[in-house]
Amino acid sequence: MESFKSYIKKLTGFEVEELGWPADAIEKLPFFIREGYQFTCAEIHRHNVVFVEIKGNEIPTPGMLQKQIPKIEAAFECPAILVFDHMTYYLRKKLAHARIAFIVPGDQLFIPFMFISLNEHKGIRNIKTEKYSPSTQCILIYHLWKGPIDGLNFKEVADLFFYTPRTIGRSARELEESGVCEILGSKAKHLEFKTDRWEVWNTAKTYMQSPVKKRLWTSGFRPPYEGKLCDIEALSFYSNLSGRGKVAYAIFQDNYKRLVREYNLENDMNHEDDIRLEAWSYDPELLAKDQYVDPFSLYMSLQDDPDERVQIALEEMMEGVL
Repeated sequence: MESFKSYIKKLTGFEVEELGWPADAIEKLPFFIREGYQFTCAEIHRHNVVFVEIKGNEIPTPGMLQKQIPKIEAAFECPAILVFDHMTYYLRKKLAHARIAFIVPGDQLFIPFMFISLNEHKGIRNIKTEKYSPSTQCILIYHLWKGPIDGLNFKEVADLFFYTPRTIGRSARELEESGVCEILGSKAKHLEFKTDRWEVWNTAKTYMQSPVKKRLWTSGFRPPYEGKLCDIEALSFYSNLSGRGKVAYAIFQDNYKRLVREYNLENDMNHEDDIRLEAWSYDPELLAKDQYVDPFSLYMSLQDDPDERVQIALEEMMEGVL
């Protein structure tokens, strides 16, 4: 423990505070994982982590580690960092590609969930997050559209979205690393946004992406429960753009899959002028104020539309809501 604590302090300046295990964490793990690793819980720069040291001389394959690390993270409810005395180039490459955190004292520290890679020989470089996760984007849009979440602790934020505290913690780190807010507090952590909504939006939108995962055209089918109107019909509500007379519903992807399975829905490209269903990566119901999807998600879903009128309407919409 002392070797990688001092190594982390040397490269990052961060103190490593050893913590006790969460109750029943070990009991949640399969026997072969319990016996194959040594676990140490700690806090690094406001991040709870579990260091995972391999017992014995036989190192599991990258494929085995990719299956076992998520089980360990679920049991301890925090990210895991593998600890090695040494490692091959092949293993290093495979773990980095799979974004599995690891430390080799005296050589390298790779922590993708903190967006940093520290190398003894090549210096320090930041790993910039390319895109927000769906949960992070959903939380940020809620702050911009439904109501501010400044001052709410992570548990209170989790209750708004039915996310786990672990998910909220990861989303909070994504938001902080992208520069739109700060994580404050020790035990009851919360987010603080220090700029106005317009500046937050302009900073965050480069990290945001379309929530639309799939589209399906149907012949007259309407969801048995209300979806939220999206696409051009929603844009015409927020702007002066005329609608195309096409109806599209945004549905959370879990409900979308259920509909496709229960009603044996298939994509009918002959009915593109009829009703379309969009599977969204987060629940549009959480962010909607009425029958339409929120304007921020709508903007991301249409930002690549080649129609110049749509692009003008998108800018008009955002000027109106910010």
